[in-house]
Amino acid sequence: MFTLVIAGAGALAACHHAPPPPSNVTPEKAVATSLRLTATGDFDGLMKNRLPAADYARWREEWEQSHAQPLPASVSQQKQFAEIMQMLTGPGAEAKLAKRLQPELSKFRGDKNAPAPIFAGIVEAAGKQMIEESPQLGPAQQKLATQVLTTVIGWARTTDFSDPKKAQKAIDLVCATARQLHVQTLEQWRALDYAQTMRNYGTLWNGLESLLDIYGLDVAKSLTDADVQNSATDGTHAMVKLDMRLAGKTLGGEWPMVKEAGHWYDAALLAAWRKAHPASAAITAAPATSADQPASPGTAPANAATPPTATPTSAHS
Repeated sequence: MFTLVIAGAGALAACHHAPPPPSNVTPEKAVATSLRLTATGDFDGLMKNRLPAADYARWREEWEQSHAQPLPASVSQQKQFAEIMQMLTGPGAEAKLAKRLQPELSKFRGDKNAPAPIFAGIVEAAGKQMIEESPQLGPAQQKLATQVLTTVIGWARTTDFSDPKKAQKAIDLVCATARQLHVQTLEQWRALDYAQTMRNYGTLWNGLESLLDIYGLDVAKSLTDADVQNSATDGTHAMVKLDMRLAGKTLGGEWPMVKEAGHWYDAALLAAWRKAHPASAAITAAPATSADQPASPGTAPANAATPPTATPTSAHS
């Protein structure tokens, strides 16, 4: 039970930072900014940094249309959501949850068959499948994502989540942040507008970072301290080299980038988006412009989304 709360409520905690303004005027700055925005939980800023203005507007419009007509929730889903929020935000929630988990903490302390390793195995299998099937990740990015997943799973398998003092800190963090979400029902969550939803996503992500940090894994530091360098470019396409420290290990990979209207974007993400939204690609298509004379936001070379075979992207992927 405790492990499920730790994993599921990675959901819940808060640490607010002031994110730097998006900057994608060079390939390495675009990647570094995306990492910083991820670390701070600014997911709206992240999307603005990763998509040209017209594509971002289309993405947000689709989000709002989908949000206006969500799939109906079952009675059991609504009941489960309300029960979890009541458990985490009700009067004396911290003490009640600690009392509820104490027997299980004692039971699986030091047990190799405890839920943590079992849960880690499930996450590893699901995570690998998601990475392999993601259209937004090129070969080089899949390799880096797999490294990160393997490292985190290895860390989880060897970490003692049963320490009473750390468990209490985690419980306090989870309950405090659950209250900051200001929702008690699934209906209230679905009624949030775009800005409110993005803010709560940030709260949940920062909660996961803070929760992991209690147990010694500083994800935010790994993201913000990553070494990002431009390793190859032809003026329109570039390959960014990324090295980061996570759980005591050095992970490295490459990130293919593409330039549009004087700004640099994630080539794999943009290609996947344009493939799924051909109308968006046609709207933004325009003759290439130089960095000295950037076009207005949202315009882009017609061939910018997919790197040609003789570019640094293909050479390193």
